[in-house]
Amino acid sequence: MKQLHKSSPTHAPSPAHAPAPKSAKPTRPGPRSWIGYLLREQRLLFVLLGALIASTFFLLRPYLSLTASSHLPDARPLFSFASRSGVPAGFRPPPRRVVVTGGAGFVGSHLVDRLLEQGDSVIVVDNFFTGRKENVAHHLRNPRFELLRHDVVEPILLEVDRIYHLACPASPVHYKYNPIKTYKTNVMGTLNMLGLAKRIGARFLLTSTSEVYGDPLEHPQKETYWGHVNPIGVRSCYDEGKRTAETLTMDYHRGGGVEVRIARIFNTYGPRMCLDDGRVVSNFVAQVCL
Repeated sequence: MKQLHKSSPTHAPSPAHAPAPKSAKPTRPGPRSWIGYLLREQRLLFVLLGALIASTFFLLRPYLSLTASSHLPDARPLFSFASRSGVPAGFRPPPRRVVVTGGAGFVGSHLVDRLLEQGDSVIVVDNFFTGRKENVAHHLRNPRFELLRHDVVEPILLEVDRIYHLACPASPVHYKYNPIKTYKTNVMGTLNMLGLAKRIGARFLLTSTSEVYGDPLEHPQKETYWGHVNPIGVRSCYDEGKRTAETLTMDYHRGGGVEVRIARIFNTYGPRMCLDDGRVVSNFVAQVCL
């Protein structure tokens, strides 16, 4: 008798229980794919052409600028990548802390305008003997401006990067009014400012005058001309005072290593000039207008 073996029925797995297919991992582009990308549509040719043009520009730039400057005296290269001061051209220098003695005067107030315009922080030191507060009143609300009433004959302690020393009566009417005070301002004031420059390592600028040449025998005067000065005249407080200030400035430079500048200012005129200061241009304007 044959025994029937009943086989259990085989059930196919339901879609709900079917294993999910594994997601394919994203393949990173290999070196061959990058090479293929560059070789398609002549991309490599354009890359090499751009590199060739850039290399040619940088190699020929000095010769091109030299040729342009030889034909055009005022021509400048299109790009400038370096400067003598070590700061890349096109970049403004960092703001400095500056003190201007006599900054409320005629010339000093215009210097203050320029320094603030270029972003420096300015301290004006003035005793208002000839300077006027109105000359710098428009800067009083500027946070980078400070006004000190102080006589440079007395020492002062400041922390600055530059010192512009303009303090001194400059017109005959003013410096002959108190000649001893004028001479002390030129000597003691310059000594104090030079001592400050040496102590804090600041650059120092002295504004001198054409009066250091006295009654010159040479016209026009060169910087190498020593002048023809009367040391005992009524104007000597100013003439000899400025000559002494120049001497002190150069001695501090040679002996103390102070970085100095000397500017000999001749006849100057313009806004904020006093019409009664006794100088040539102001006298001419006063005679014409009055």
